[in-house]
Amino acid sequence: MKKGIYSTLSWSGVRKNKKMYLPYIFTSMAMVMMCYIMSFLSVSETVKSMRGGEMVQSFLQMGFQVLCFFSLIFLFYTNSFLMRRRKKEFGLYNILGLGKRHLAVVLLLETVKIAVLTIVGGLFFGILFSKFSELLMIQILHGTVTFDFSVELSSVVVTILVFGGIHLLLYLNALRQI
Repeated sequence: MKKGIYSTLSWSGVRKNKKMYLPYIFTSMAMVMMCYIMSFLSVSETVKSMRGGEMVQSFLQMGFQVLCFFSLIFLFYTNSFLMRRRKKEFGLYNILGLGKRHLAVVLLLETVKIAVLTIVGGLFFGILFSKFSELLMIQILHGTVTFDFSVELSSVVVTILVFGGIHLLLYLNALRQI
């Protein structure tokens, strides 16, 4: 079977079901953004240097873990809803000659494309709004404002690993459902 058909089927599956996929993609991007911002603030030197900043950072680290856990649950729920709605489509592909192995490849490409889109988009907006959230935290803690912009590489890596792992688990769950 031609390899280009897998990519075509993965894009057409998302495009045909865009009413269901667009909210899923945007909420996933929002979760990536919020997780990055929480992780960024939990390691920010500006927040740490303020009075009470270390305590705030320890709460933010716990909040990051809780947010990641709820992201996992929420994305599992929405993805299972999407898979339930697409079972007829997968059944039609199966009748037309695509075996389970072929459907797994289509799902893999679809999951990878959505994961890259949501992680990159979420990190973009997270980095964009991280300075705003840092300034808001400085305002709450009555600190001094600094206007240096920084990107925490450790926060980027942790966010990519967490949401890459979540999307891997979503893919494995989708394979189980097929």
